[in-house]
Amino acid sequence: MDLNGIKKQYENFILKPVVNKIAIRKGKGVRLIDTSGKEYLDFTTGGGVSLLGYNNEYTDYVKERVEKQIENITHINHYIYYSEAVAELAEKLAEITPGNLRKMFFCNSGSEAIEGAMRTVRKYKRKFELIGLQRGFVGRTMGAVSLTGLSKNKRKIGPLLPGVHHIPAPYCFRCSLKHTYPKCELACTEYVEDFLKYGTCGDVAAVFFEPILGDGGVIVPPNGYFEKLIEICKRHDIAVVADEALTGLGRTGKIFAVEHWGIQPDIMVLGKSLGGGFPLAAFVVTDRVADVFEYEDFSSTAGGNPVACVAGLATIELIQREGLCERAAKLGEYLINELQHLASAFGIVGEVRGKGLFIGIEIVEEENRYPAPQKAEEIKRLMMEKGFLFDIFGESTLRLTPPLIIEREHLDQFAETFNSVLKQVTSHECY
Repeated sequence: MDLNGIKKQYENFILKPVVNKIAIRKGKGVRLIDTSGKEYLDFTTGGGVSLLGYNNEYTDYVKERVEKQIENITHINHYIYYSEAVAELAEKLAEITPGNLRKMFFCNSGSEAIEGAMRTVRKYKRKFELIGLQRGFVGRTMGAVSLTGLSKNKRKIGPLLPGVHHIPAPYCFRCSLKHTYPKCELACTEYVEDFLKYGTCGDVAAVFFEPILGDGGVIVPPNGYFEKLIEICKRHDIAVVADEALTGLGRTGKIFAVEHWGIQPDIMVLGKSLGGGFPLAAFVVTDRVADVFEYEDFSSTAGGNPVACVAGLATIELIQREGLCERAAKLGEYLINELQHLASAFGIVGEVRGKGLFIGIEIVEEENRYPAPQKAEEIKRLMMEKGFLFDIFGESTLRLTPPLIIEREHLDQFAETFNSVLKQVTSHECY
């Protein structure tokens, strides 16, 4: 079927509109191919899911493992019967997650895992209030969207979960407190002290955060931020919940992004790439948290599907065996440096930030540094015409999340084309 036919079916039967008006037919390596045969270098990986790219030696390895599992059984409820696939993935995750995280609950999506984490941490602390970050995103189910700090995700669906609060994001480029780092001495963490005293009921169970805020625009907290935030949490007996659905499994150059700051959460949420392309998520807890969990506290009928668990285990094995974390760190540093050179030459590039192959390019109005969403959209459109795919998040930040198997030559192609597109966009402004 051609693009027009597929679009018609979507218009008739699909509730949510499509952002990029192309139809993808297949993938190969780090490229996606549409129904017309046009190829695109993929810097989206399906929202961060396809870490290993498409139809290559790595995905073939996952496919072989999956096919063997399918020959045995495709689904059981692993809380009614034991499953070897579930057990092996759980043991591997307990081995690689930081600190004392070692027991987990498998489900289907990051939002579902957030819901389970919310229920579990409230029971653990015997408190009901929860804190998220402004500009943070942890999901769209009712509990998760209550914790999400982006109003666009929750318009016209309130009231939301009571007892949920938000504190300023550590967004130094656009500090909501109007400070400048490092002169601010991390005023956003000092704000937390006052907020706990005056803005809550004094009954806060946990702070939920993404180590790097993805939908907020790839916001990387400054040095010292997490150390101070966690010290405050410890002093007030508040649990720490890290959402690694997007940043986990090598994306940032570490197996988990919290390792950049030495954070040891009480609970960690995983998703997206965890299932190696299949729906799979989990929340992982310490033994102390696990002690309060009872059989009826949470459930997920299709969660922990043995096929998805086998794919997830194979993906983790490849990440470790092929050194993909180290690869992401090295290639990410290279691309960030290249893009920062461009930022110094083009005033519409406000900031380039990120870790590993998780990179944000904030597009701004040159004269006042305000967000420039229309220019960001124009850049995205022109780059797509030239065969590059990426997303826009925050107000005007281009978000790059390419497969971890991407080559340096692909990054050079991106930087070269991006340079030409920036020249094209800025030349329009001269007329």
